[in-house]
Amino acid sequence: MKVLCVGMMVCDILISPVPDDIMEKDCAKIDSPVISSGGDALNVAVSLSKLGLDASISGRIGADANGKFLLAECDKSGVDTSSVIKDTQYNTAVTYVLIDTSGERHFLTENEIFQNLKFEDIDQQQVAESDLVYFGSAMKMAAMDDGGTARLFQLAHTLGKTTVMDAAVNSELSEIDWLTRLSPSLKETDIFFPSYSEAKLISHKEEPREIAACFKDFGMQIFGIKLGQNGCYVTDFQVEKLIPGVKGLPVVDTTGAGDSFMAGMICALSHDFDIFESTRFANVVAAMNIGAIGATAGVPDFDTAQQFLKRNL
Repeated sequence: MKVLCVGMMVCDILISPVPDDIMEKDCAKIDSPVISSGGDALNVAVSLSKLGLDASISGRIGADANGKFLLAECDKSGVDTSSVIKDTQYNTAVTYVLIDTSGERHFLTENEIFQNLKFEDIDQQQVAESDLVYFGSAMKMAAMDDGGTARLFQLAHTLGKTTVMDAAVNSELSEIDWLTRLSPSLKETDIFFPSYSEAKLISHKEEPREIAACFKDFGMQIFGIKLGQNGCYVTDFQVEKLIPGVKGLPVVDTTGAGDSFMAGMICALSHDFDIFESTRFANVVAAMNIGAIGATAGVPDFDTAQQFLKRNL
């Protein structure tokens, strides 16, 4: 399967361990910072490549050192970057990931470049050559939320492709009626799998079943909610299941957990797993990934994840 990933490309600078009381200290000792590729679309593309799929990325980077780093990381991972645009107006998005002593993340980010990504940036030939189109940044990229994603997915459907969407919380625009704003995109989405916080923000509901009901009439095939360490909720609007998370694996850095989950699910679907087996496989990929520092550093290959799944679940 060939997958086109559209959305965020970010240079992550990971700093750990950050003490809980860092703002009360003059100085604290940390490990050597880790610089890695990040951003949902890029994380999914790199994870898919590690899992053995053919992945390409469409997004914007600046004409700067961080942009060159991201291109080099894609090249090392085997991700096609021919659709990446070098933006002369903005710098490459950068995020300082502060990892506390429990492995949880806190972000300092500069990402004005996200506002420049639009439908016209996306190579239509790449869409035609892909089997699945993934957009990972609903609620975070203005031009894509205002019709860009809907146009992309309409094109994909016209060409017979599968469409998958994820989201990213936008705390600066929390008062927007996201369900209405995203409706044109949701009507063209086959699989939508936000996190719990994202799903609540869009639906204004609390319980997974009530949240899912808000998306039933859009015509999507699969809806799910990532629930962190608790696994995920998933439904095809006929059967619903809570798929438990994977226990017993070390947690070092949860950066990229949701993105590696999405890659694991897409990979499993490409191997003809049903949606419930696909989400079990996705939980394994995410659980293994968070055992290493970096958004994709712990992503296993397909056989390793499959063997773990067979032994433990």
